[in-house]
Amino acid sequence: MKYLKYILLMLPGIGFSQIPISLETAVQKASEQNLSLKSGQLRIDYQEKIKNAYKVIDPLNVSAEFGQMNSAYFDNAIIANQTFRLPTFYKTQKQVLMEEWKSSVLNLDVQKWQLKREIALIYNNLNYLDEKEKLLRKTDSIYSNYYKRAELRLQKGESNILEKTTAEAFRSQAEIQLQSLLKDRDIALYQFNYLINDGETYTNEKGDFYRGILNFDDHFAGNPVVLKQLEQQKNIENAKLESEKKKLLPSFNLGLRSMTMKGNGADEKLYDGIHRFQSGVIGVGLPIFNTAQKAVIEGQKINQLIAENNYEIGVRNLKNQYAKTFGEYQKLKSEIEYYQKSGLKNAETILFTANLLLKEGETNYLEYTILVNQSLDIQNKYIDAQKLLNEKIIELNSLKSE
Repeated sequence: MKYLKYILLMLPGIGFSQIPISLETAVQKASEQNLSLKSGQLRIDYQEKIKNAYKVIDPLNVSAEFGQMNSAYFDNAIIANQTFRLPTFYKTQKQVLMEEWKSSVLNLDVQKWQLKREIALIYNNLNYLDEKEKLLRKTDSIYSNYYKRAELRLQKGESNILEKTTAEAFRSQAEIQLQSLLKDRDIALYQFNYLINDGETYTNEKGDFYRGILNFDDHFAGNPVVLKQLEQQKNIENAKLESEKKKLLPSFNLGLRSMTMKGNGADEKLYDGIHRFQSGVIGVGLPIFNTAQKAVIEGQKINQLIAENNYEIGVRNLKNQYAKTFGEYQKLKSEIEYYQKSGLKNAETILFTANLLLKEGETNYLEYTILVNQSLDIQNKYIDAQKLLNEKIIELNSLKSE
């Protein structure tokens, strides 16, 4: 039912009451209800259940013999054999399962980290679309007023049809962009609620678009969550290598044999009838033909090197990503500072002057539309730059697991 609500939310003319929610609360709810995290927790539960699988012992081998084994008489025998490994073999098997369980726990931490980052990016996108909607509604208002003025001027014979058509075209363009933006917001809202998976329909709280805070790290060494996962993979491969080596150790076999003996023999006069005789067997299994297992060991050594190399690649990639993203952040920050110091003031001045000149009849419609579009373009670029800056802040904070 809750998925039906999200689907219906996407349909034209259908909606539900939307509950404003902070980013922190959205992350908290998603960490409790997100389906991907539930799968990650189930993986941990699975690894927890199979941790004792290292205790698996070879099956008890029971066989029987029938026939003339000792004389012309028909005898039977029952044989039971059990193979055992040395304790160190089971210890290494246990270690492999333990390391895989630790890996499943760390994988869930990585999923939570990725989910937090994804929700933050969508939340920023919703804030961005809200700001774009404000600007488009402002644009629509400007050109709607201009259209009314042009229509009135046309009726009075003070202008031609071209001025009215131009005003109508700009107004229609703003309306189309606004409708397209509202559909984009519905899609982003669907993605947002899909990740939360709470059964309710949430939306972003207003007013956080220009408040991104970066916690800069001069000595970034890598994301601890990702590095722990890569380190754990090394531990798994190391444990597997030790486990494969222990398969070269000898195994031991204990057996019991119980059989009948009839007919002429050393005890024929002492015993009358059918009697059973028991004997025990002790054996050692020596892995003489071990070429295949040695090949597995050599292959596992390569897996060990791959895991170590992947760790080094992970460290370098994270540091490179942080440095690259921080450089982009600095560039966008300088651009934002320009808009905040002078760009937005210039945009307001241009718009005010254009309206004043139009009112006083000192400019024509072509000059007016150029000035208005220039003012709106500055404001639009500021919003776009702020969105990108917020994304860089989210990425940088996420790389530090914040």
